[in-house]
Amino acid sequence: MITGYVMFRLAARTFATSLDDVREIVRLSGLERLPGVQAPLAGVIELRGAPLPVLDVRGPDAAEDQGDVLVLEVDGDAVGVAVDQVLAVLPAEALPELTDRPAKVLPSYVIGVRSSADGPVLLVDLEKMLDVAATGWAETLAGVDDLSAAF
Repeated sequence: MITGYVMFRLAARTFATSLDDVREIVRLSGLERLPGVQAPLAGVIELRGAPLPVLDVRGPDAAEDQGDVLVLEVDGDAVGVAVDQVLAVLPAEALPELTDRPAKVLPSYVIGVRSSADGPVLLVDLEKMLDVAATGWAETLAGVDDLSAAF
């Protein structure tokens, strides 16, 4: 059962993900690009003295050092996902399921459609979204031996 949602923006679209999947939310500041790394890995930020790899699923026009980072735990390691803006952290009842489903086919990472005062909100599985929007993200992270050397 979902306890709540993190609602965020990527470009003009509003998304939500399960609060249970997000370990924490931090500002995207101090992003360090690392030599030899390629998209989708944007670089690392320092989080309480430790390097946090940040994957960027935002569009090409996104400001490099602006936005928020959703911190996930993937296979026991912390991974950040850059988004344009976290809009709210909401209880489950604040985003009721939409009764009228959109007619068009949605990407595989969309696991539901919720309703907010501003219109429909796509409920997404962030790891599946990374698989689609940031192809090769797991391999990219595996290829970076020791991020602590960057700090």
